[in-house]
Amino acid sequence: MMAERNISSATELQRQLHDSGYEITSSQLTRTIKERPERISTDLLDHLLEILDCDISDLLRKDPTLSNGNLVSAEDQNLHRKVQNKKPRVRREVPKPDENLTGPKVTPFPMPKK
Repeated sequence: MMAERNISSATELQRQLHDSGYEITSSQLTRTIKERPERISTDLLDHLLEILDCDISDLLRKDPTLSNGNLVSAEDQNLHRKVQNKKPRVRREVPKPDENLTGPKVTPFPMPKK
């Protein structure tokens, strides 16, 4: 939609958003444009629809892509990417009921007799 409206950069779109009363950093806007965000502010969406003079269906599309001969939606691709990038959860061991929770006993150094 940006190209159809002769908006060539995120900076130019950011300026137009600023002029319409919406503040967003250039890095946030670039991420929104280049990546598929999980969430998008309804306020940002409203300003984008106004600036780009389009319908919501023009911005929010489900673009299926071909993967291993099967059509996979972009949402499924994002979910798959998240699962691959997720760090494994580390669980601490639960002490057994008969274990000493204070640690090993320490014996004091022998004190010389006076």
